[in-house]
Amino acid sequence: MSRTDRRNWAWLPGRLRFRVFGLIDVVVLWTLVAVLAGAGAWWGLDTYREHRDYCTENQELRRVDGEAADECIGVTAAAYPFAPDLADVLGRIEEENEAARESGKPVVSVAVVMPYTSRSRGAAMSKELIRHSLQGAYLAQRGHNHGPATRDTAVQLLFANVGEDLSHWRTVTDELASRTGDDRPLVAAIGLPNSDDATLAAVKKGLGHAKIPSVSAVLSSREMEHPYLLKVSPSTDQLVDALKRYVSANRVNREDTFMIADERDDNYVANLRRVFRREFGAQYGITDDEVQRRTETYQGIKGPEEGEPQIFRRAVSAMCAVGTRTVFLAGRDADLPPFLETIDQTRSCDRGPDEEPMRILRVSTGRDPVTETAGMRAIAERNNLEIVTAAAVDAPRWRAARSDDQVPKAFALFAQSYDRYFGEEKADALNDGYAVMYHDALTAVGTAVSAARDSGIEAVSHNDVYDELRRGSPGGHCAAGCVPGVSGVFTFADESIGTDEGARHEAATGLWPVCKPVPVVTFPKERRDRSPLYRTYEEPGKNTCPRP
Repeated sequence: MSRTDRRNWAWLPGRLRFRVFGLIDVVVLWTLVAVLAGAGAWWGLDTYREHRDYCTENQELRRVDGEAADECIGVTAAAYPFAPDLADVLGRIEEENEAARESGKPVVSVAVVMPYTSRSRGAAMSKELIRHSLQGAYLAQRGHNHGPATRDTAVQLLFANVGEDLSHWRTVTDELASRTGDDRPLVAAIGLPNSDDATLAAVKKGLGHAKIPSVSAVLSSREMEHPYLLKVSPSTDQLVDALKRYVSANRVNREDTFMIADERDDNYVANLRRVFRREFGAQYGITDDEVQRRTETYQGIKGPEEGEPQIFRRAVSAMCAVGTRTVFLAGRDADLPPFLETIDQTRSCDRGPDEEPMRILRVSTGRDPVTETAGMRAIAERNNLEIVTAAAVDAPRWRAARSDDQVPKAFALFAQSYDRYFGEEKADALNDGYAVMYHDALTAVGTAVSAARDSGIEAVSHNDVYDELRRGSPGGHCAAGCVPGVSGVFTFADESIGTDEGARHEAATGLWPVCKPVPVVTFPKERRDRSPLYRTYEEPGKNTCPRP
């Protein structure tokens, strides 16, 4: 008999070997085949979809659609390749995390909450700022884990990516809240780089709701207030106050003034506009009068608003047409170069070399390397411009004048460490201030962890860190809880202390740095200002702050 004859199929039940298959048998057989094939395909597709939605096998990072491309959102301690130029610093932090876990010391986790990609035009942070921020955090982590003053604890850093537009904060904060009870408990978050609604919501509805202290490295808007949000940067009020003292001491022209402001309604630029008006408006003639109008607006580069950003033609033409000598620029660092380029291209802005320079007053975290280039220097010199900036960090001056008593004493060692571990970076990598400020944000947390351990607390929690962060005092040369920051010695002011309980409100809580230096720097020429160094919360003429 033929092998195809089913009467020879030993595997087939005997009663079926001799039965002729009818239509019903065929239908049942193919139905069974279809069900099995469909179930297998469904299982395979479901498995594919499940893994497709995640960037890592352990499902710590979830893939979401971004404006420029997919992003991997979530929290991880591993060096995931968010961007190619982050590989070195992420790898160093991962190695330090592993060393911390193997050290035998009690380990606490601190989340670095910020964007880890920058691909769209309006991204919250540039690639350089992201990399420099992580470099500063790494140096602070290494300093804590190997420093003699913190030898009994170790810090593990968590990469907490909220997306380049900051919109995925809920996913991140929910995950962080679940980690406060781990073996390596989350005790704080640092980062939170932009003064906008997403950042404030991340604290109010996420981290603060879970009572996790957040120490922002660079937030400066006074609108960014919450009892669990501490800031390492001086506020816009303090930065502008430092500018005001500078112009008073240096006889900056008080007539022929003009303000050019970013019209976007995010917290930072809206707050800066208000502070400039309050501090300089009446005295310096900044008005919205229809006849004697002294203000113009533009749309900044940051954010997704419709319309073409960084168009300064109308504002610059109006500014130069009235013979402006002093300009108040209420905008972000990224908007300064196109502003200067527009001045260079506007005929009515031509100035003679013997005239007083047109001074542009502004505030910033540091000295923007994109602005202080040879090209921008040539524009400033050609147009007789002087850019006056109140900043939180003045790395070029601090590198050059280490013996100056206005230079933070911790900066020299930090700069040496930075050059040792990140020597391949450009020489001006510290100028933007982000490495310094992220270092100081983590140092503040590490100081609080050590203080809690010194108090006899064996298992330090987020509640203990929060209590210690609010306990500092600048008195007694910072004998009680001051942070040895690279940008200067500081502690935090709790503005709610002494306030009637019934009158307290989140918007008046404060938690800004006390005794933080605010240097005022000029470009393209360095003016050696002889006035006393501005220190936050310090009254003029009273030496209540220790040397920075």
